[in-house]
Amino acid sequence: MRSKRAGVRPPLFYGWYVVGAAFALVFSGFGCTYAFGAFFLPLASSFEATRAEVSAVFSYAVAVIFISGALSGQLADRFGPRPVVLLGVIAMIAGLLGAAGATSLARVSVNFMLGLGIGVGFVYVPAIGAVQRWFDRRRGLASGIALTGIGLGTLVMPLLVASLLTTMNWRGVMVVLAVVVAACCIPALFFLERDPAARGLAPDGDGTHQAVAYTAPTETLWALVRSRPFRQLYVAQLVISCAIMVPFVHIVPYAIDLSIAPKQAAGLVSLIGLGSMLGRMTMGGVADRFGRKPTQVVLFVALGASYLAWFAAESYPSLILFALGYGIFYGGFIALMPALIADYFSGPRLSSVIGLQYTSAAFGSLIGPVAAGTIYDRTGAYGLALLVAAVLCVLSATLLAATTPPELHADR
Repeated sequence: MRSKRAGVRPPLFYGWYVVGAAFALVFSGFGCTYAFGAFFLPLASSFEATRAEVSAVFSYAVAVIFISGALSGQLADRFGPRPVVLLGVIAMIAGLLGAAGATSLARVSVNFMLGLGIGVGFVYVPAIGAVQRWFDRRRGLASGIALTGIGLGTLVMPLLVASLLTTMNWRGVMVVLAVVVAACCIPALFFLERDPAARGLAPDGDGTHQAVAYTAPTETLWALVRSRPFRQLYVAQLVISCAIMVPFVHIVPYAIDLSIAPKQAAGLVSLIGLGSMLGRMTMGGVADRFGRKPTQVVLFVALGASYLAWFAAESYPSLILFALGYGIFYGGFIALMPALIADYFSGPRLSSVIGLQYTSAAFGSLIGPVAAGTIYDRTGAYGLALLVAAVLCVLSATLLAATTPPELHADR
C-alpha cells in the first residue's frame, strides 16, 4: 500500500533555496566590488593618484573576476559548487582586510585583484551555474531573481560606504565590508546544491518535463569552445564589456565635477543598483515568454541609448534618470546572459562553459574604465568616452543578433 507521504511535493521546490543562496552570495561579492566608486576620490587623495590610476584598481579586479571564473566553473563541475564558493568567500574577506592595511595604491590593487577578484570569480560562476541546472522552463526567471542580488548589492553597498565614510576613514570601511561578506555568505553556503539529481528531483520540480539542450559535436569542453555559437557569443560579450563597467567607476567623479555633493553622487551608483533590480526581476520572465536572445539584443541597443542620455546630462535629475534607465537595461542583460548560454550549452559542462564565456568580460573590463579615465585625463571631459561606449553597445547587439541559433534536441 502506498504511503500517504509518497509523491507529496515539498511546499517549496528546493531550487528556489539554491536561488536564494546565489542571491546572498552575489549581493555581498558584487556589492563590495561596485561600491568602489564611493572609494574613488578618497583613494585618489590618499595616494595622490590620477583618475586613470584609480580606475585601474577596479578594472584589474573585475578582469580577475571573469578570468578566475574560467577555473572556478571547471572546479565546480568536478567537485560541486560548495567547496569552490567557500574558497571564494575566504578570498573576499582576506582581500578586503588586506586592502584596509595597504600602504600604497599598488597594494590596494593587489588585494582587490587577489581578494575580491578571485573571490567573486569563485563565488559567481559556481553559484549561478548551479541555478541554471535547477531550472529549464523558468530558467530566465530563476536566473533573474538570483542575479537581483547584484542589483541589491549595487543599491545598498555604495550608500552604506558613502555613509560610513562620513564618520570613518576608507580603511575602516573596508573592514566593515569584510564583516558583511562573512555574515551574508557563510550561511548561504549550506543551501548550495550541485543539481536536482542530488535530491532525486528534476528541473523546475517537474519530473515529466523534457529539458532542451545544445547538441555539441562531442561532449568535450574543447569541442564546445571551438564551436561557432561559443565564438559568436564570446565576441558579442567582449565588445559590450568594454562599455558596461564605465558608470560604476566614473559616474561618481562625473557628478562631483558638476558640483554635486559626494554622498548624492555615490547615490547614483545605488540608483543603478535599484534599476538593475527592476531589470533582473522583470526581464527574465519577459525573455522566457518572448525569447531570451531577442530580448538580449533589445537590451544591448537600449544600453547604447542610455550612454547618449548620460552624454546629454548636465544636472542631478538628468543623471538620476540615466542611472535608473541604465540600471534596468544592465540588470536585464546580466540576468539573461547565463540563461542564454545555458540555452546553447546546457549539459554536464555548463559551469565550465559559463566561466570560459565570462573571460571575454575580463578584457573589456580592463579596457573600458581605464580608457574612460585616460580620455578624461587628456581632454578634461568624458564626452568622447560616452559616445564610444554607445557605439560599442550597438555593435554588440548586431553581433549577438547574428549568432547561429543552437541546434536543439529533447533530452529523453
